[in-house]
Amino acid sequence: MIVDTHLHVWSGDTERYPMDGGRTATQDGSAEFLNTKMDEAGVDKAVIVQPIHYLFDNSYVADTLKRFPGRFAAIGLVNQFEPGAADRLEVLVREHGFSGLRIHLSRPDHPSMWAGNDQDAIWKKAADLGASFISHGPSRFYADIEPIIARHPDVPIALDHNGGAPRIEEPPYPGMAPVLNLAKYPNAYVKLIPHKEQDPFPYADTFDAFKRIFDAFGPRRLMWGTNFPGVERATGYKPALEIFAKHIDWLNGEDREWVLGKTAMGIYGFGDR
Repeated sequence: MIVDTHLHVWSGDTERYPMDGGRTATQDGSAEFLNTKMDEAGVDKAVIVQPIHYLFDNSYVADTLKRFPGRFAAIGLVNQFEPGAADRLEVLVREHGFSGLRIHLSRPDHPSMWAGNDQDAIWKKAADLGASFISHGPSRFYADIEPIIARHPDVPIALDHNGGAPRIEEPPYPGMAPVLNLAKYPNAYVKLIPHKEQDPFPYADTFDAFKRIFDAFGPRRLMWGTNFPGVERATGYKPALEIFAKHIDWLNGEDREWVLGKTAMGIYGFGDR
């Protein structure tokens, strides 16, 4: 089972699915295009992350889940700082089949707000629902949300984009340190997503950073993702999978199976909610 755990979708029909602030997409991000790319690459399932294009309107992602039952899981967005946020999470999970929510650490004012006592209610609701969080932002912000991760050990949280850590840096790797620090929490996971630095494909100069995360978290708390549709401007969809399936020589056997799909299947369910 191969599961892409990080991608976005949006519709070209901006009348039915208007984007926040009147913005428009500059490339095809439709569910139909995604399905084509997944089929070409042999990817079985995927986790859709609500794109910021729609802000808190999760309609297109919810409709995609309904149109392709069992194919996708989804992570939504709600305003967690307004009253009723926990109830909105419950609606997304129970009525629309979402698996959790995304935290944008650079929004709204300071990342420490995401760990405030007012956020405990929605984390408790997530635990009750079997839901999870993902977080997006630079690695330097993770110290700010560590307290709430520690307070809610029964709620998984996956760190987006390699935890926002630099992929190339010198020892003692200060940019990576906040990510590796969270490995002591069993509910913390990391999504490994390829990005070009200096070397051409398959970006071998980034593999050491992946290895440091692997050594800290282990394969059962790692998941790969493509960042579709943005990946189409870089490697293309299938080559992004091949980085983890073929090119990283220390990732093999059962460890590779966990990273490519088994970890995600244990967290996201895919239609079982």
